[in-house]
Amino acid sequence: MSRLSFRAFVVCGVLGLGVAGSLTASASDLQAEQPQQGLRVTFLLYSGRPNPSVLVTDPAQVRAIEEQLARAQANGQRTSVAESPAVLGYTGIQIERLGDASRGSAPLVLKGDVLREKAAPDQAALAPASGTVSRDAAGLEAWLLDLGRKQQVIGDVELSVIRTAK
Repeated sequence: MSRLSFRAFVVCGVLGLGVAGSLTASASDLQAEQPQQGLRVTFLLYSGRPNPSVLVTDPAQVRAIEEQLARAQANGQRTSVAESPAVLGYTGIQIERLGDASRGSAPLVLKGDVLREKAAPDQAALAPASGTVSRDAAGLEAWLLDLGRKQQVIGDVELSVIRTAK
């Protein structure tokens, strides 16, 4: 083996180890960056400051919320609903699916007995979105408000604002 061949062999070996090491690091980085499974429940209260939110990752709670959403959509009456106007105060509860379940699903907004998909910002001014009117939606809103209170992201002041906005 000539000196040039030996050097090429060593360089290729070092580069190969470097590439293999970076591939391993990339795979672990990707695994760490995987989105968390669950739901993000955001209480739409404020304009100009972050809204309080709860991250629901407990599989039993996620399943319970998903079942109540499905029941509200199945038992409710479909109707056209306008996007909530830009007003101060409570405009509903936004429910976002996280992780694999988020693919292809728009966030849902729940207020009172109306459950609707949140329109994309560029679509909000266009035709009204469809929504579902259901008593099950109102029950889910109450359940989620209780969850927010238990998680201490909404308190008495926020609840009084929500009650007056209903």
